[in-house]
Amino acid sequence: MEILEGRKCGECKVCCIYTHVDTKEFQKPPGITCPHLCAEGCSIYATRYRACREYHCGWRYLEFLSDNWRPDKSGVLLVFTPPEELPPGYATGVSFILVSPPPTSFTRVLLHYVAHLIVDGVHVMLAVPGPPGEYPVVAVLNDELREAAMKRDYAPIEAVFAEALALNGAPSRRFKKLVPVPKP
Repeated sequence: MEILEGRKCGECKVCCIYTHVDTKEFQKPPGITCPHLCAEGCSIYATRYRACREYHCGWRYLEFLSDNWRPDKSGVLLVFTPPEELPPGYATGVSFILVSPPPTSFTRVLLHYVAHLIVDGVHVMLAVPGPPGEYPVVAVLNDELREAAMKRDYAPIEAVFAEALALNGAPSRRFKKLVPVPKP
Protein backbone atom coordinates (compact mmCIF):
# COMPACT_ATOMS: atom_id res chain seq x y z
CA MET A 1 0.00 0.00 0.00
CA GLU A 2 1.31 3.43 -0.94
CA ILE A 3 0.91 6.74 0.86
CA LEU A 4 -1.31 9.11 -1.10
CA GLU A 5 0.60 11.78 -2.95
CA GLY A 6 -0.09 15.19 -1.49
CA ARG A 7 -1.72 13.89 1.69
CA LYS A 8 0.39 15.30 4.51
CA CYS A 9 0.06 15.27 8.28
CA GLY A 10 -0.17 19.05 8.33
CA GLU A 11 -0.94 20.26 11.84
CA CYS A 12 -1.91 16.77 13.03
CA LYS A 13 0.30 15.41 15.80
CA VAL A 14 -1.97 12.64 17.09
CA CYS A 15 0.49 9.81 16.40
CA CYS A 16 3.20 11.76 18.26
CA ILE A 17 1.08 11.45 21.40
CA TYR A 18 -1.03 8.30 21.26
CA THR A 19 1.15 5.71 19.56
CA HIS A 20 3.47 3.39 21.43
CA VAL A 21 7.06 3.15 20.17
CA ASP A 22 9.30 0.42 21.57
CA THR A 23 12.46 -0.01 19.54
CA LYS A 24 16.13 -0.24 20.45
CA GLU A 25 16.70 3.34 19.37
CA PHE A 26 13.59 4.96 20.86
CA GLN A 27 10.91 4.21 23.44
CA LYS A 28 7.75 6.23 23.92
CA PRO A 29 4.82 4.97 25.99
CA PRO A 30 1.29 5.46 24.63
CA GLY A 31 -0.43 8.65 25.68
CA ILE A 32 2.83 10.45 26.40
CA THR A 33 3.78 13.32 24.12
CA CYS A 34 6.98 12.60 22.22
CA PRO A 35 9.84 14.63 23.72
CA HIS A 36 10.79 15.74 20.18
CA LEU A 37 7.39 17.26 19.43
CA CYS A 38 7.42 21.05 19.33
CA ALA A 39 4.99 23.71 18.09
CA GLU A 40 6.27 23.33 14.53
CA GLY A 41 6.09 19.52 14.59
CA CYS A 42 8.98 17.11 15.02
CA SER A 43 12.15 18.87 16.17
CA ILE A 44 14.29 16.03 14.74
CA TYR A 45 12.22 15.44 11.57
CA ALA A 46 15.20 15.20 9.21
CA THR A 47 16.85 12.56 11.42
CA ARG A 48 13.79 11.07 13.12
CA TYR A 49 13.78 7.46 14.22
CA ARG A 50 13.05 4.71 11.74
CA ALA A 51 9.81 3.77 13.55
CA CYS A 52 8.58 7.33 13.07
CA ARG A 53 9.70 7.55 9.43
CA GLU A 54 7.89 4.33 8.54
CA TYR A 55 4.66 4.91 10.47
CA HIS A 56 1.65 6.50 8.79
CA CYS A 57 -1.96 6.36 9.93
CA GLY A 58 -4.69 4.88 7.75
CA TRP A 59 -5.87 8.31 6.62
CA ARG A 60 -2.59 8.80 4.75
CA TYR A 61 -3.26 5.66 2.67
CA LEU A 62 -6.99 5.52 1.98
CA GLU A 63 -8.02 7.86 -0.81
CA PHE A 64 -11.76 7.53 -0.18
CA LEU A 65 -11.33 9.04 3.30
CA SER A 66 -11.89 12.79 3.17
CA ASP A 67 -9.81 15.39 4.99
CA ASN A 68 -12.38 15.15 7.78
CA TRP A 69 -10.83 11.75 8.64
CA ARG A 70 -7.46 13.32 9.53
CA PRO A 71 -7.00 12.19 13.15
CA ASP A 72 -6.84 15.67 14.70
CA LYS A 73 -10.11 16.58 12.95
CA SER A 74 -12.01 13.30 13.40
CA GLY A 75 -10.81 12.26 16.85
CA VAL A 76 -10.08 8.84 15.34
CA LEU A 77 -6.65 7.40 14.60
CA LEU A 78 -6.89 4.56 12.05
CA VAL A 79 -4.19 1.94 12.46
CA PHE A 80 -3.75 -1.12 10.24
CA THR A 81 -3.16 -4.41 12.01
CA PRO A 82 0.11 -6.06 10.94
CA PRO A 83 -0.67 -9.37 9.16
CA GLU A 84 1.27 -11.39 11.74
CA GLU A 85 -0.99 -10.02 14.50
CA LEU A 86 -4.30 -10.94 12.85
CA PRO A 87 -6.29 -13.84 14.26
CA PRO A 88 -6.90 -16.85 11.98
CA GLY A 89 -9.55 -16.25 9.34
CA TYR A 90 -8.75 -12.57 8.74
CA ALA A 91 -6.68 -11.16 5.88
CA THR A 92 -6.86 -7.52 7.00
CA GLY A 93 -7.51 -5.59 10.17
CA VAL A 94 -7.93 -2.04 11.35
CA SER A 95 -8.12 -0.37 14.75
CA PHE A 96 -10.11 2.75 15.46
CA ILE A 97 -8.36 4.56 18.29
CA LEU A 98 -10.72 7.14 19.79
CA VAL A 99 -8.41 9.95 20.84
CA SER A 100 -11.29 12.41 21.34
CA PRO A 101 -15.03 12.49 20.72
CA PRO A 102 -15.66 12.63 16.97
CA PRO A 103 -17.55 15.70 15.74
CA THR A 104 -21.31 15.09 15.60
CA SER A 105 -21.28 15.70 11.85
CA PHE A 106 -18.70 12.90 11.46
CA THR A 107 -20.32 10.21 13.62
CA ARG A 108 -22.68 8.80 10.98
CA VAL A 109 -19.88 8.35 8.46
CA LEU A 110 -17.72 6.67 11.10
CA LEU A 111 -20.43 4.21 12.13
CA HIS A 112 -21.23 3.33 8.52
CA TYR A 113 -17.56 2.69 7.78
CA VAL A 114 -17.18 0.43 10.82
CA ALA A 115 -20.27 -1.54 9.77
CA HIS A 116 -18.98 -1.82 6.19
CA LEU A 117 -15.64 -3.20 7.37
CA ILE A 118 -17.30 -5.76 9.66
CA VAL A 119 -19.60 -6.95 6.85
CA ASP A 120 -16.58 -7.21 4.53
CA GLY A 121 -14.80 -9.51 6.99
CA VAL A 122 -12.15 -7.05 8.15
CA HIS A 123 -10.94 -7.59 11.73
CA VAL A 124 -12.12 -4.40 13.49
CA MET A 125 -10.91 -3.25 16.89
CA LEU A 126 -11.92 -0.23 18.93
CA ALA A 127 -9.36 1.25 21.30
CA VAL A 128 -9.60 3.97 23.91
CA PRO A 129 -6.39 5.49 25.22
CA GLY A 130 -5.78 4.83 28.87
CA PRO A 131 -4.10 7.17 31.29
CA PRO A 132 -0.77 8.53 29.97
CA GLY A 133 1.85 5.79 29.83
CA GLU A 134 -0.66 2.94 29.96
CA TYR A 135 -1.90 0.77 27.12
CA PRO A 136 -5.29 1.52 25.62
CA VAL A 137 -8.29 -0.63 26.41
CA VAL A 138 -9.34 -2.60 23.35
CA ALA A 139 -12.42 -4.45 22.10
CA VAL A 140 -12.81 -6.58 18.99
CA LEU A 141 -16.10 -5.55 17.38
CA ASN A 142 -16.72 -8.27 14.80
CA ASP A 143 -18.59 -10.94 16.75
CA GLU A 144 -20.63 -8.55 18.87
CA LEU A 145 -21.67 -6.27 16.01
CA ARG A 146 -21.72 -8.52 12.92
CA GLU A 147 -25.50 -9.07 12.96
CA ALA A 148 -26.25 -5.36 13.49
CA ALA A 149 -23.78 -4.40 10.74
CA MET A 150 -25.36 -6.84 8.30
CA LYS A 151 -28.81 -5.38 9.03
CA ARG A 152 -27.44 -1.83 8.80
CA ASP A 153 -28.62 -1.26 12.35
CA TYR A 154 -26.18 1.39 13.51
CA ALA A 155 -27.63 1.86 17.01
CA PRO A 156 -25.61 -1.01 18.60
CA ILE A 157 -22.43 0.28 16.93
CA GLU A 158 -23.14 3.78 18.21
CA ALA A 159 -23.77 2.37 21.71
CA VAL A 160 -20.37 0.62 21.74
CA PHE A 161 -18.62 3.83 20.63
CA ALA A 162 -20.51 5.85 23.28
CA GLU A 163 -19.48 3.37 25.98
CA ALA A 164 -15.89 3.51 24.78
CA LEU A 165 -15.84 7.31 24.87
CA ALA A 166 -17.27 7.24 28.39
CA LEU A 167 -14.35 5.14 29.62
CA ASN A 168 -11.75 7.93 29.56
CA GLY A 169 -9.09 5.39 30.51
CA ALA A 170 -11.13 3.78 33.30
CA PRO A 171 -11.33 -0.02 33.37
CA SER A 172 -14.60 -1.76 32.59
CA ARG A 173 -15.79 -5.32 32.09
CA ARG A 174 -16.17 -4.82 28.33
CA PHE A 175 -12.71 -3.38 27.62
CA LYS A 176 -9.60 -5.11 28.86
CA LYS A 177 -6.11 -3.72 28.99
CA LEU A 178 -4.02 -4.71 26.04
CA VAL A 179 -1.18 -6.96 27.12
CA PRO A 180 2.00 -6.35 25.12
CA VAL A 181 3.28 -9.36 23.25
CA PRO A 182 6.74 -10.36 24.52
CA LYS A 183 9.50 -9.95 21.95
CA PRO A 184 11.34 -13.14 20.96
